[in-house]
Amino acid sequence: MAGSLSSCPNCMHVFNLPGADLPPLAPTVVSVDILETNNPPLASQIPMLRDFISHRRVHMAALDAKIAVLQTAPATLFEQKVELDLEIGIHEGALSPLRRIPAEILSHIFAFTLPPHLDTESARWTVSAVCARWWTIIISQPCFWASICYRWQRAEQGYKYETQLRRSGQLPLHVEFSANEWRDLSVEEEHIVQLICKHAARWETALFSGPEQLFDQLQLSIQGDRLAQLRRLSIEVDYNGNEALPLDMFHDAPLLRTVHVNRDLWPFPVAMVLPWAQLSGYSGSNTWSGHLHALHSASNLVDCSLEIQETSTPTQTPIVLPRLLRLSLSNPHFLGCLETPALLELYCDHDTGPVLSFLCQQACQLQKLVLRRCLVPPDSANLTRIVEAVPTVKSLSLLFSLPLEFAHDFSSRLTMAPALEYLSGTLARGSEEVEAHFLQAIETRWLHHQLKSAKVYNTDSSTIHNRVKALRAQGMDCVVLDQSRSLLDDIPLELRISSVNSFYLTLV
Repeated sequence: MAGSLSSCPNCMHVFNLPGADLPPLAPTVVSVDILETNNPPLASQIPMLRDFISHRRVHMAALDAKIAVLQTAPATLFEQKVELDLEIGIHEGALSPLRRIPAEILSHIFAFTLPPHLDTESARWTVSAVCARWWTIIISQPCFWASICYRWQRAEQGYKYETQLRRSGQLPLHVEFSANEWRDLSVEEEHIVQLICKHAARWETALFSGPEQLFDQLQLSIQGDRLAQLRRLSIEVDYNGNEALPLDMFHDAPLLRTVHVNRDLWPFPVAMVLPWAQLSGYSGSNTWSGHLHALHSASNLVDCSLEIQETSTPTQTPIVLPRLLRLSLSNPHFLGCLETPALLELYCDHDTGPVLSFLCQQACQLQKLVLRRCLVPPDSANLTRIVEAVPTVKSLSLLFSLPLEFAHDFSSRLTMAPALEYLSGTLARGSEEVEAHFLQAIETRWLHHQLKSAKVYNTDSSTIHNRVKALRAQGMDCVVLDQSRSLLDDIPLELRISSVNSFYLTLV
């Protein structure tokens, strides 16, 4: 049975609508001859027609009233539904398992918003705004506020950092301050620097980037203060002038171990006054004479990455770095100035003459050798001698187009690099002979259970791709990659040199 106008078509619930009980309509008594033709009605039929029209209009008005009620009903019902949905959500929230998670577990989860996780600077503010319980957890633990990060793009106000420093208690601080290197500090930025420097004794890691004025402000603000907890320092400074900028405000840091200076702004050499004897890691941009001052005193270096200006002149007396394990140089001509008996990893350009001379003079047991591309064409004979000079090498990366003679030697002589486990090589597109020899070298060493992993850069040869797929099917970790990936995959971040990265971008 069809539902009436005052009942639900699904459940047949009857609504109490105005005018629902309308009287039944009487049928017309006027003949069809009048209604369906153009014949005029009789005089006796005119009152009946008018009476019919009057009753029908009354009924029409009643129907209009019912329609108006039905049209407003959905809006009313929707408002009631929204209210019910909100009430249900509130009561369901009371049953949420999150409410039963102990505060200690929530704290552990919230800890994933702390550095070194990316883009987490505002997370503590967001989390603390969710509810009173989460606010209490975040506010009560200073570790969530011990990371102080200012970036000029955000243009934040000083009161935020006052709040953070107050909430951080006495915990060691991770400080990052990045100003626009192309303009002077604003008044607000100077205020923030002064705020941060009031807590310099609590700095554990400090990263400062900006114009020379920023470091003038640091010089004034931390002068005489002991950086008692500072362990890691990173500096990026832009300045005007032809001579290396001297910075001496970080010398009193008894726990300082790692320093990075102008790794990105490498055209601007910086002369640092640091407690060199205690450093284990250093990377910086300077003239060779500027680096000399540091290296003569830095006998405990373990990691070292040097951007050396091309106008520098190598010294004759070598510098001994007895504990150095990893070395990265922008210019291999300065290798002859170093003695590194414990060296395990070397990263430099493939200028084979200086590299070969260095390796032949060292007594180190080199484990990893990465030779980058440079403007000097590789010498095949010297390249073969280099690989032969490092029989202990386990990881070999040749990030330049391999010459044919070397590829042939490497594929035919298993005695070259007998301990090799990881190999990366760059091919010249269209050089089928080089490609064939290099893949043969990989396949042969894989079959002899020497090689574990191989990366092939810069090839679109279907033959190479098919042979690599065959090796992967046999269980070998072997891939073909774009040349732009070579620096990212083969050189650790802390040993990358920005001038080399820029050079690669001009060639890729």
